[in-house]
Amino acid sequence: MKKPLFEIDNLDETNRGEYRLSPSDEDNLKLLIAGKEVEVDNISGNGIAFKFAGNVKKATYKVILEFVLEEKHRIECAIKVLRQDPPIYSGNLIGLSPTDKRAIGQLIISSQKRAIRTGRVKADQ
Repeated sequence: MKKPLFEIDNLDETNRGEYRLSPSDEDNLKLLIAGKEVEVDNISGNGIAFKFAGNVKKATYKVILEFVLEEKHRIECAIKVLRQDPPIYSGNLIGLSPTDKRAIGQLIISSQKRAIRTGRVKADQ
Protein backbone atom coordinates (compact mmCIF):
# COMPACT_ATOMS: atom_id res chain seq x y z
CA MET A 1 0.00 0.00 0.00
CA LYS A 2 1.36 3.37 -1.01
CA LYS A 3 1.56 6.03 1.69
CA PRO A 4 -0.35 9.22 0.93
CA LEU A 5 1.68 12.35 0.33
CA PHE A 6 0.64 15.62 1.89
CA GLU A 7 2.04 19.07 2.46
CA ILE A 8 1.68 21.37 5.42
CA ASP A 9 1.86 25.12 5.48
CA ASN A 10 4.53 26.86 7.48
CA LEU A 11 3.41 27.76 10.98
CA ASP A 12 3.76 31.46 10.29
CA GLU A 13 4.90 33.99 7.74
CA THR A 14 8.52 33.88 8.96
CA ASN A 15 9.00 30.26 7.84
CA ARG A 16 9.94 29.10 11.34
CA GLY A 17 8.78 25.50 11.14
CA GLU A 18 8.42 24.96 14.88
CA TYR A 19 5.94 25.97 17.58
CA ARG A 20 6.71 29.33 19.19
CA LEU A 21 6.43 29.76 22.94
CA SER A 22 5.92 33.19 24.43
CA PRO A 23 7.42 32.51 27.85
CA SER A 24 5.71 33.53 31.06
CA ASP A 25 7.45 34.71 34.22
CA GLU A 26 7.03 31.17 35.57
CA ASP A 27 9.35 29.85 32.86
CA ASN A 28 12.28 31.82 34.32
CA LEU A 29 13.94 31.97 30.92
CA LYS A 30 17.05 34.14 30.89
CA LEU A 31 18.80 35.21 27.68
CA LEU A 32 22.21 36.88 27.54
CA ILE A 33 23.41 38.22 24.20
CA ALA A 34 27.03 39.28 24.08
CA GLY A 35 26.91 39.44 27.89
CA LYS A 36 23.80 41.67 28.07
CA GLU A 37 20.49 40.32 29.46
CA VAL A 38 17.50 40.85 27.15
CA GLU A 39 13.81 39.93 27.36
CA VAL A 40 12.71 36.88 25.37
CA ASP A 41 9.65 37.58 23.20
CA ASN A 42 9.31 33.98 21.98
CA ILE A 43 11.35 30.84 21.48
CA SER A 44 11.07 27.75 19.32
CA GLY A 45 13.19 24.67 18.85
CA ASN A 46 15.51 26.45 16.45
CA GLY A 47 14.99 30.18 16.89
CA ILE A 48 14.37 33.00 19.29
CA ALA A 49 12.97 36.53 19.26
CA PHE A 50 13.94 39.12 21.83
CA LYS A 51 13.26 42.71 22.81
CA PHE A 52 16.08 45.24 22.84
CA ALA A 53 15.84 49.03 23.04
CA GLY A 54 18.96 49.65 20.95
CA ASN A 55 19.92 48.77 17.41
CA VAL A 56 20.87 45.15 16.65
CA LYS A 57 22.67 44.48 13.39
CA LYS A 58 22.09 41.41 11.25
CA ALA A 59 25.07 39.47 12.53
CA THR A 60 25.92 36.44 14.65
CA TYR A 61 26.21 36.90 18.42
CA LYS A 62 27.19 34.58 21.27
CA VAL A 63 24.25 33.82 23.55
CA ILE A 64 23.56 32.03 26.80
CA LEU A 65 20.11 30.62 27.57
CA GLU A 66 19.35 29.66 31.16
CA PHE A 67 16.25 27.98 32.55
CA VAL A 68 15.28 25.37 35.11
CA LEU A 69 13.18 22.28 34.51
CA GLU A 70 14.03 19.45 36.87
CA GLU A 71 17.58 20.73 36.78
CA LYS A 72 19.25 23.96 35.71
CA HIS A 73 20.07 24.23 32.02
CA ARG A 74 22.71 26.56 30.61
CA ILE A 75 22.96 26.54 26.84
CA GLU A 76 25.84 28.34 25.20
CA CYS A 77 25.35 28.83 21.47
CA ALA A 78 24.93 31.69 19.00
CA ILE A 79 22.10 33.57 17.34
CA LYS A 80 22.18 34.66 13.74
CA VAL A 81 19.91 37.72 13.68
CA LEU A 82 17.76 37.56 10.57
CA ARG A 83 14.82 39.89 11.27
CA GLN A 84 14.76 43.42 12.62
CA ASP A 85 11.50 45.03 13.68
CA PRO A 86 12.64 47.24 16.58
CA PRO A 87 12.32 46.70 19.43
CA ILE A 88 11.85 43.01 18.40
CA TYR A 89 14.73 41.13 16.79
CA SER A 90 14.79 37.45 15.87
CA GLY A 91 16.96 34.81 14.36
CA ASN A 92 18.15 31.24 14.31
CA LEU A 93 19.92 29.56 17.20
CA ILE A 94 23.07 27.94 15.86
CA GLY A 95 25.53 25.55 17.42
CA LEU A 96 22.90 23.70 19.47
CA SER A 97 23.75 20.15 20.49
CA PRO A 98 21.06 17.45 20.38
CA THR A 99 20.89 17.72 24.20
CA ASP A 100 20.35 21.50 23.94
CA LYS A 101 17.55 21.05 21.40
CA ARG A 102 15.91 18.43 23.60
CA ALA A 103 16.09 20.75 26.64
CA ILE A 104 14.48 23.62 24.71
CA GLY A 105 11.75 21.25 23.54
CA GLN A 106 11.15 20.15 27.14
CA LEU A 107 10.93 23.80 28.22
CA ILE A 108 8.27 24.47 25.58
CA ILE A 109 6.21 21.39 26.50
CA SER A 110 6.51 22.09 30.23
CA SER A 111 5.31 25.67 29.72
CA GLN A 112 2.38 24.51 27.57
CA LYS A 113 1.32 21.98 30.20
CA ARG A 114 1.49 24.63 32.93
CA ALA A 115 -0.59 27.04 30.84
CA ILE A 116 -3.26 24.37 30.29
CA ARG A 117 -3.33 23.43 34.00
CA THR A 118 -3.64 27.05 35.12
CA GLY A 119 -6.28 27.87 32.52
CA ARG A 120 -4.19 30.40 30.58
CA VAL A 121 -4.70 28.30 27.43
CA LYS A 122 -7.42 25.85 26.45
CA ALA A 123 -6.23 22.33 25.70
CA ASP A 124 -7.53 22.46 22.12
CA GLN A 125 -5.63 25.60 21.08
